[in-house]
Amino acid sequence: MADYQVVVKPFITREMVQVLPSVITDKITLPDVVEDIKNPEGDSKAEEDNAEKSEAETETEQEDEDEEPEDSKKGEVKYAWNAPCMMVLFEDGDLNCALHHLVESLQDPFALDAVAVLLVQESLVEELEGRVVTLMKPLDSRVANHPCYKRTLLKIAELKPKTVVGPPGFVLPDATPMLVRDIPHKFLGEGPTGIITMHIFRTPFEATRIYRKEYPLPIASVSIWNERVSSVFEVVGLMNALDTFKINCFRVNMEPIKRAFELRKYSACMHRGYHYETLQINGERKIIIFPVGTIIGN
Repeated sequence: MADYQVVVKPFITREMVQVLPSVITDKITLPDVVEDIKNPEGDSKAEEDNAEKSEAETETEQEDEDEEPEDSKKGEVKYAWNAPCMMVLFEDGDLNCALHHLVESLQDPFALDAVAVLLVQESLVEELEGRVVTLMKPLDSRVANHPCYKRTLLKIAELKPKTVVGPPGFVLPDATPMLVRDIPHKFLGEGPTGIITMHIFRTPFEATRIYRKEYPLPIASVSIWNERVSSVFEVVGLMNALDTFKINCFRVNMEPIKRAFELRKYSACMHRGYHYETLQINGERKIIIFPVGTIIGN
């Protein structure tokens, strides 16, 4: 029997299919330059200052023609933190949910509310490090090539701390998300670093002391993962100078409680499955947010 092939003409051709544009959103964030985010004192005053500067520039323009500009020789550009978050992970916390948010911050370290500091209870360190490595992917080229991240790599090579990086066969060493052990951000450079520093604690009281090593990092919020909510309030009370605490949650809409906090009012409400509360603990006003369980909701 002779071999033969039957060519079947497809009923649906490429011309009949509508090719939709990609809808993938660009989630990569880059830090702002410090000079670009300064608040102007007023339009009128700015115009007067510009007028005075223009007159002074015209008078000294000819004198500076033969001189080399010194501004370009000054220090490197300064970048601003984007409301960094500190994550505190207890052994009784939901490690799976915490890892989901932690990996997001590792891949997009300059994003708003991204985790910059991680406090981990000692019993969880080994498991967390092992699971994080398997979830790491190469950094976006815009992050890997950013001056902040490159500067951090040079500092890490100089200080030689213990680090947690992506698997060598999959992630290159100059484009890897990174956890750096026991070194505060201030030793890695001024402004955002592009990595997450990790500190180990044994007891809740010790956690409230270790985070102080990160001063003057402008921590904007704290994400605490611990199913024992009663003990969480003890930790919140001992973390001075921090006012926003998200218990067993991460990125949450702050609008339902923002106004009451600004007016220094006591307030409590529920919004889309979250309990919002502003109260005073040890003389300091704080915001506490946590998801409401189905039993409480019913």
